[in-house]
Amino acid sequence: MINRTRTTLMASGAVGPDAPGSQGLMLVEAWPTGAAYAWETSDRRLCWASVGETGFSERACATNPMAIGNSRGVDRLATLFTDGWVRLFATDHQQVTSATCSGEPLEVRRVGTVADGARTLYAVWFPDYTKGSITLLLSHDGTTSKAPLQLSDAGDRTCAPS
Repeated sequence: MINRTRTTLMASGAVGPDAPGSQGLMLVEAWPTGAAYAWETSDRRLCWASVGETGFSERACATNPMAIGNSRGVDRLATLFTDGWVRLFATDHQQVTSATCSGEPLEVRRVGTVADGARTLYAVWFPDYTKGSITLLLSHDGTTSKAPLQLSDAGDRTCAPS
C-alpha cells in the first residue's frame, strides 16, 4: 500500500511548486488502506497529505517557508485523518525523548527532519479526536525540559497534563 500511495501522491498531489525537495516524502503513518506523508518543498514550505485507496482524503501546503530561529520550541503543524486522528508537530533545535497522555506513556513517531536539520517532525496517533494536551519530554545538548502540546478542543478522549 505504501508504494501505491506514494506513486499516487507523486503523480498528482506533490507536483509543480508543491513537489518534494531533495529529501523526498517522509512517511507519517501507514495503515492497511493508505498512508500519510509530509515533505518539504524546494522553497522550504511544509506540505502533508493522507492518501487512501481511492485518492486523497486531504492535502495541504503552507503558503510561506518555515521560519526557524535559534530558539527552541514546539510547533503544532497539522491534523491528519488516517485510520485514526494524527497530530503532526515539530520541535526546533531539540528532540522528543518521551510523551505522556494523562500520565500514561504515549508513542511518538519521529517522521524526519526539515529546515536543514533544525526542525524535527513528529506525529502522535489516537483512535479518534482527542482533546487536551500531552506532555513532551525534550532533550537539547544534554539538558531536558518538559513542554505541553495542545491537541484539540473536540473528542470523547481527553489527555490531561501530568
